[in-house]
Amino acid sequence: MSKSTFQIAIDGPSGAGKSSIAIELAKKLCFTFINTGAMYRCYALAIINNNVDINDEARLMKVLNVSAVKINNDQYFLNGINVTDQLSSNTVALMASKIGTIKAVREKCVHEQQLIANGINCVMEGRDTTSVVLPNATLKVYLDADVELRAKRRYEQNKGVEPYGVVLQKIKERDHQDMNRSFSPLIKVKDAFVIYDNIGYTIEQVVNLIIKEFNERVKCIKS
Repeated sequence: MSKSTFQIAIDGPSGAGKSSIAIELAKKLCFTFINTGAMYRCYALAIINNNVDINDEARLMKVLNVSAVKINNDQYFLNGINVTDQLSSNTVALMASKIGTIKAVREKCVHEQQLIANGINCVMEGRDTTSVVLPNATLKVYLDADVELRAKRRYEQNKGVEPYGVVLQKIKERDHQDMNRSFSPLIKVKDAFVIYDNIGYTIEQVVNLIIKEFNERVKCIKS
């Protein structure tokens, strides 16, 4: 990270509100927003479109290595085609979750995410941004909330497509998967600014808390 640029890395479990908060935070600070999960979804779409068996790692990586992912603010492009609207499907999300457990895929994505963030003011969110992607970020944030509250948010976000109980179980399973990966697991780094929401903060309240802490960190750097 350049001394003249600032980076905020945000990690946390599924349903903690990372994306909504990171987007609003980036807008307020006039920083670039980078959604690391969207990159995995773009590559997942490439795998689906090419009918790749994810157990065939050689072919999988061959396809990914010739697939170009570009991020332009909140728009995502795969091989020059805007695929933003395709990334929210359950099929793509499931595939992204699967390929995210493959070490070679994760290493490729981490490298590309670091290149994107290099030399710019950015807010990056994901599940290993504070520990792996941007370990030297100006501010590292860990967002968390009671699992029931996270499930309620996701249930409402998806407009009740699945019963609340199913959503809750899926989030618990994703938590276990993210926190128990053999590489790049979701962890709370020692110097993280932790926000644990058990009362239902608004996005604005959380953003303001982060900005206050960010300004304090910047003061320390400049002093």
